[in-house]
Amino acid sequence: MKKVLLIAVLTLTCLPFLFAQSKDVKIKVKDGDVTVRDKSKPVRKAIEDWYARNIAAFNNKDVAAVMALRTDDYYTITPDGRTNTRADMEAYTQRLLGNIDSFISQDFQIGTIEVTGDLASAEVTQKTVRMQRLADGILHKVEASAVQRETWRKTADGWNVQGRRRAKHRTVCRRPTL
Repeated sequence: MKKVLLIAVLTLTCLPFLFAQSKDVKIKVKDGDVTVRDKSKPVRKAIEDWYARNIAAFNNKDVAAVMALRTDDYYTITPDGRTNTRADMEAYTQRLLGNIDSFISQDFQIGTIEVTGDLASAEVTQKTVRMQRLADGILHKVEASAVQRETWRKTADGWNVQGRRRAKHRTVCRRPTL
C-alpha cells in the first residue's frame, strides 16, 4: 500500500512538469491508475491521421487496409450488449463494401481523448453518406450516424483501434428519384 501511495505521489509530482507546455492536458489519479486527458497534441494528431487512413481504406473498398488499422484482439460491442470479434468485423466489412457503390462523405468528430499507458479512448461521432445497393437490388442513398466509445492501443505501427462500444446508431435510407 505504501508503494502505491509513493508511486501516486511521485506521479502527481512529476507528470505536471512533463505536460507543463500544454493547457489541454488534465491528469487524474484514481485507485492507483493515472489518466492523462489530452485534448490535442501528439495523440490527437496520431488518431486524426488514423481516421484519414481509415476513410481512404473504406473509400478504396480495401478490406485488408481497413483490418490492418485494427489490433489483433479488436472487438465491437453493440448497443444491445452483443460482442463481435475481429473476424466478425472483417466479414461484416466485406459484405458492407460489396454493396456500396460509393461514399459521398465520411465524417468523424473525436471528443476529449483520455490516455492511460498505451491505451487512448474517446467518444466519437461518426456520420457517413453513401450510395448502397440494398436487399431490393436498387441503389439507395444511405445516411448513417453513430456515437461510440473507441479505444486505441499504441502499437509498433502507431495507434490502432482496439475496441468500439456503440451507444447510438441511426440509419436513414432514401431511394433516389429517377
